Amino acid sequence: MFISEYNYALNLPETWSEYITDEEKTNAFFNTKKWTGNLRITPTNHQFQNPDFLNELRIENNATEIMWNNINGIQYNDNNEGIYYWYLIVENTLFLCSFTLGDLPNTIDIQNELLIVESILKTIKKITFVNNIR
Repeated sequence: MFISEYNYALNLPETWSEYITDEEKTNAFFNTKKWTGNLRITPTNHQFQNPDFLNELRIENNATEIMWNNINGIQYNDNNEGIYYWYLIVENTLFLCSFTLGDLPNTIDIQNELLIVESILKTIKKITFVNNIR
């Protein structure tokens, strides 16, 4: 289990690891065995307040609605850039997630990698540190 300093935890596959990124309050991950792309997760600092926000984003980006047990949100991709985006609400906190696709040879490999990324994102849970100790 990966525990973020930004008050969340998630399960990573055995071959995935965190790497340092310059993006503020963002954790970044990749497959260390075979580079398939970069996953970035940025939790927002505030409670999610606007129920129309995701619907507006869904319409604007032709996104798919997500409902995974305790996680609601949307997912869409930018075909020109090869980036997939998820806006996920976990216990009223909005997580901004993106996966920049690596050099995968075919559609089946891309679909399989996206299934792995989604399986990671489905495990996001908010956590609270006691006295800032994790």
